[in-house]
Amino acid sequence: MKTSSFKVKTNFAISDLKIDYATVYMVTAAMTEPFSISLGTQYDFRGVFVELASEKDKGYGECSTIPEITGEFPDSAFETAKSMLLAISGKRFEGIEDFSESINKLIYANSAVKNAIEMAAHDLYAKSNSVHITKLLGASFEPRETSVTITLGSVADAVKALNSIQKTNAKDIKMKVGLDPELDIKRIIAVSERLNGERFYVDANQGYSLQDAMKVGKALNNVGAAFFEQPLDRHDLSKMAYLRKQTGVPIMLDESISSPRDVIEAIMHDSADYVNVKLTKSGGIRQAMKALFTAQAYGIKAMVGCMIESRLGIAASMAVALSAKNVEFYDLDGFQFLKEQPFGDGISYSKGMNVLHKGNGIACKRLF
Repeated sequence: MKTSSFKVKTNFAISDLKIDYATVYMVTAAMTEPFSISLGTQYDFRGVFVELASEKDKGYGECSTIPEITGEFPDSAFETAKSMLLAISGKRFEGIEDFSESINKLIYANSAVKNAIEMAAHDLYAKSNSVHITKLLGASFEPRETSVTITLGSVADAVKALNSIQKTNAKDIKMKVGLDPELDIKRIIAVSERLNGERFYVDANQGYSLQDAMKVGKALNNVGAAFFEQPLDRHDLSKMAYLRKQTGVPIMLDESISSPRDVIEAIMHDSADYVNVKLTKSGGIRQAMKALFTAQAYGIKAMVGCMIESRLGIAASMAVALSAKNVEFYDLDGFQFLKEQPFGDGISYSKGMNVLHKGNGIACKRLF
């Protein structure tokens, strides 16, 4: 792994917790394989991590971004994190909620950076109170199944990946689509014919036109797919509503959902059966929870998803997912694509299930 860092004296406080120093790290790490989706291919991991230090403990947060989704490149995220931490230096916040809202309003967008700073605050706050983050969030601590992802490629690539995934006893299979509808339909059929009772769904990452999405949606309905994730552009809510009614396949919105207001917009347009909430899109733990609770209030089931992230970000996402009763799907396999792990502990994958590790805070150990 390659790292660079920037340290700043902060002297801010969250309630009675004083944060003396903050450090921003840029970490580059190798991946097990390229991660290909309709928006592009990721060949290595470049993440920004924030460390908040009190007199006794350190808390960590992660910024792992896809520029086409959050609008942030790693280099710009590194600089933004530095600027935001300098901007809150010397301030006092009444509590975690006040801190979260202040971070959210400090700068427009930049959700992945906000997530890193807010996550680090949650980690440190939980550690200062000697509890696991699930206790802080009112979440359960039970293992949950996670989907495991088949990336873009040929039919043979998809079948090979499926065979490998099935050896881990995965309960949910997710396949990336969105570039070539005819090829994608062949891949969908090939994978669905080889399932052994796993739930199966696909994610287009906004890759299709309405005409192509109609073709793929009908194929998904024929094979009994659990849902069709983000087939159209994030702003095409009316077309999404038309697609779900015409094909009959349930629609999961991902890139369309970054806030509680987005959840309400999706419901008003009748465009979603499910919503995918991610900490990196939402701007942190509390903002993500608000989106989940908004969906729950309207009777909408949810998924908590991820980017390519370390165990730190995935463990935090798992804790958030376990805090809301309307979360039905868990797409938290991002750390499995990292050959080099920036953080140890926190969470592990076994027999199709993600298992949180006991400890204080997010229970992760920095390895770089």
